[in-house]
Amino acid sequence: MHFPIIIAIFVAAALAPFTSSAQPMTSSSAQQVEEMRVLATEDEYVEAEVSRNEVALRRLVDDKFQYNTSGGTTTGKEELIQRLLKMNMIGQTITERSVLLEGSAALVFGTAEIRFASPGKPESTSTLRYTATYINRQGQWRMLALQMQQRAPR
Repeated sequence: MHFPIIIAIFVAAALAPFTSSAQPMTSSSAQQVEEMRVLATEDEYVEAEVSRNEVALRRLVDDKFQYNTSGGTTTGKEELIQRLLKMNMIGQTITERSVLLEGSAALVFGTAEIRFASPGKPESTSTLRYTATYINRQGQWRMLALQMQQRAPR
């Protein structure tokens, strides 16, 4: 009489790994997936900056984009792209990065070490703290705003 119960317990234990993986994603894991998508978009943006890929920059930067400059002015998408295309940036390393996700908006906080090289001049490096705002439009994350300033000495 106990034999069918014991078999049912063994079958349930054997099938447990299969049934648990079929459960819907929790809100925490869904948020982690979205955070990873935001960071992947930012990685693509950084690569487009360094390689001066105008097509990718136009796709990744939102049409309503605003750049808050360290000089106290703001510029839009076109000014940003034209400035990036003229830079002698040769590399960029992003560290200390975190994401704050709220609905269809995401803030990325990080540090960028940007390397420049001009003909006849020594290579230079700028270390900046930044906040980038991303907006999800029709399932695609796009950079909506950017604020950068010199990083305080450590």
